[in-house]
Amino acid sequence: LSFVPGAPTESSVLFDLVVAASNIYAGSWLEGAGAVYAENQALRWIADLAGLPSSAGGVFVSGGTAGNLSALIAARWHWRSKDADTRRTMRPLIVASGGAHSSVAQAARVMDADIISTQVDERGKSHGRHVAESFAELSPQDRDRVCAIVATAGTTNVGVVDDLDGIGRFAAESGVWFHVDGAYGAAALCAPSVRGLFAGIERADSMIVDPHKWLFGPYDSCALIYRDPGSPRQRTPSTPNISMSCNRTYTSNATRRGTRQTSPITSLDVLAACRCGSAWRCTAPRPTPTPWRQPSR
Repeated sequence: LSFVPGAPTESSVLFDLVVAASNIYAGSWLEGAGAVYAENQALRWIADLAGLPSSAGGVFVSGGTAGNLSALIAARWHWRSKDADTRRTMRPLIVASGGAHSSVAQAARVMDADIISTQVDERGKSHGRHVAESFAELSPQDRDRVCAIVATAGTTNVGVVDDLDGIGRFAAESGVWFHVDGAYGAAALCAPSVRGLFAGIERADSMIVDPHKWLFGPYDSCALIYRDPGSPRQRTPSTPNISMSCNRTYTSNATRRGTRQTSPITSLDVLAACRCGSAWRCTAPRPTPTPWRQPSR
């Protein structure tokens, strides 16, 4: 299957109406613990489907374009952190599969990065060998510029899933950030009949999936998940001028990096999930609620 923009269920549409009318704030644990908890539970479920470690975490952003951009900015920070003196002014390079969505190239332009596309087989699928061949054609200087390798878990036009295991192995051997764009197809992880197509997605340093496609949620949201949420947290340039007592993960979007911008809650069918253009999410231990008692007279 391919080219399915959205397929919301009746229950998801009704629940979206309820949470939109409730106007629930979900910008931080301090002010919206219930909504953030629902978001975390939905993200945990998706991370478990992909086989990511228990340390994985993330946030819901406004769509696949914002998700890819945020993940690749984190990849750029990770790449630069390895050699800050040399790479501070070096132009990064992204290696993407031949069937990558146009948002990957758009993210590269926003980041002022170069991008190259790998070869594909007769079915439009990129394999680990194609990425290796693209690397072999690069000069040593250009290989040092590679900040991320992007594979696609379900192309929008024809639904092709790249060789995630082969590409992920090569990325790990090369010490390069591995991002999986599963905005369209990664929801098929729920189907045991095709789960094998996604072997290797557990190797991802970051991944995205759009609930408004095959997870039957309403428009629009994108689950952005990091293997190690510490990477996007560390590359945050500043903290907001507000007193809070917990650590947070910051995810930027294409237009308002460095600001807090939240939008109403939406739903992942019957499970509420936060929809944020960019969001702060508390990752500190959840406090134990204190039972309420009638005041003594």
